[in-house]
Amino acid sequence: MSSTPTPLIPANDAARLQELERYKLLDASSEKVLDDVVAAAARLFRVSNALLSIVQENEVLIKAPYNLPVPIERIPREQSLCSATILQDDTAVFEDLNQASAPGIDISLIQQLGLRFYAGHNLRTAEGHNIGTLCLYDGPPRQFSPVERKLLATFAGLVMRLLELRRILGAHAGSTAMLWSFIYKAIGEQLARLIALAERAAPGPGVPLSAATAKEAGDIVGIIDQFVAATLRRT
Repeated sequence: MSSTPTPLIPANDAARLQELERYKLLDASSEKVLDDVVAAAARLFRVSNALLSIVQENEVLIKAPYNLPVPIERIPREQSLCSATILQDDTAVFEDLNQASAPGIDISLIQQLGLRFYAGHNLRTAEGHNIGTLCLYDGPPRQFSPVERKLLATFAGLVMRLLELRRILGAHAGSTAMLWSFIYKAIGEQLARLIALAERAAPGPGVPLSAATAKEAGDIVGIIDQFVAATLRRT
């Protein structure tokens, strides 16, 4: 039985948790494709930290962490803003956590880590269940523009597509390691383009991305997503 406060439990949580089980994500093992997509997002948005959250019954698993101040694998569900993010379908943004945060969430750990900015978008399955989020954190408060919100949603869609491929192929280990290596090589050039774009066009910490940069990044993410979708159709 869940010990998480009721306001943080969606009405469909039992079905959501059952759906989550199908993806076999409940470990924090590093997987290069996921690590590099999250790192590319962090560098493009110019934030200090980023991660994938997997919202379990009572805990939130941290997967593919980028530059977290301290190593954390799991935190209580009521201490993660991602627990509130999965309750909605839009991108969740808190530009200054000293001014506002999600009801029912204890942000003391986030504050202890010196983080005041959060943006997260759901990892939503084809069946409509939000199993986690792709989220960004930063130290100082900052604005997060509509084009950035749209781009974060595009990144989250790619991550979900990769998780769907992972569900079918298995984790990046054992008998599937060679196949994942091939997939990574196929998308590596586009990930390198994202990193190059981040270095070339991002304006600096806390400054919103231009519409042109966000569009170019979205187009690159779209190319990767199309490749992964085509791979899924062949499996």
